[in-house]
Amino acid sequence: MNAYVIQLILIFISLVIIFNVIYSIRSSLLETRISNFSLSKKDFDDTTTFEKISHVLWNLVHLISNLLNKSRVLMKLSSRYEKYILIKEEDFKSPIDYITVILISLILSILLYLFLVLARVFSFNIILLVIFVILGIVLPSLYWQIRYEKKCKNISNKLYESIIVLDDNISKTNIYNALSKVVRELDDDIADEYQRILIDLSYNISLTQAFRRFYKRTRIPEIRVIYHLLDIDSDNLEDTFHIVRSNFEYYDKKNTYKDSLNTILNVIKIVFMLLPLSIILFMSINDFNYFNNVFNNVYGIIILEVIVFIYIVFIHTIRKMMEARK
Repeated sequence: MNAYVIQLILIFISLVIIFNVIYSIRSSLLETRISNFSLSKKDFDDTTTFEKISHVLWNLVHLISNLLNKSRVLMKLSSRYEKYILIKEEDFKSPIDYITVILISLILSILLYLFLVLARVFSFNIILLVIFVILGIVLPSLYWQIRYEKKCKNISNKLYESIIVLDDNISKTNIYNALSKVVRELDDDIADEYQRILIDLSYNISLTQAFRRFYKRTRIPEIRVIYHLLDIDSDNLEDTFHIVRSNFEYYDKKNTYKDSLNTILNVIKIVFMLLPLSIILFMSINDFNYFNNVFNNVYGIIILEVIVFIYIVFIHTIRKMMEARK
């Protein structure tokens, strides 16, 4: 009966994941199709109920984070999460909050495992506990990275539009006003990055270096083109941004194909990364001794090493394909 219940749970989770993947692909393709005809988000009050709840939860997390601020090691580890924070979120988010969320997720995953053991859904075993611990640590970071990649994709889709605004206004006003117009007219993700450029300029960082920092945060190849052109000629901004606009007209024509290919490759990569863990988890839950013959046999260990090698090569190939399409 316990195995039957777990099978139903795994089937339900699999269906939810499949549904979300299909929905994400459909939404992504639809967004690409209508993005050029949509109105700016700045014209609407787009603060959702979910965002308000998220704001409250992050404030609570921030209170807990005050206990971790004294740790230099945790503060150093938290620096990698700075890229996930928008300027408008800096009032209630800090990098250390992400470490706090991971610790909370880790504790909850262990408690969930202990609850399932006490409920006799399955018996205690150390491998299953390790899997729950890994999931508790990895899942929050995976979620944030997916959201960050979605943000970068949105920035990439709106980049050409921002260059049009800059090119149209740079001859009429100075660079500060042109950048400010981009911040006012475009949506939060790309507006946030242009606001960071304005902040960089206020600290006497050159426009070239500001766009270089923009590229380092997002790794969007078209932005690298901008700062390279600015590095060649940053004195005549009007001509430089006109050249940038001409270059981006070529990139913009490839956006639909690029986004579709990116979505497909991302789905393939996620599926093949999660598939081995899902199979091991399922088999371990149903029969802990299932893999004994594999681990106690030389040929079994060799086969496992070959499988791991094939998966590493496959995921590396997918990543290279994703880089090549850029």
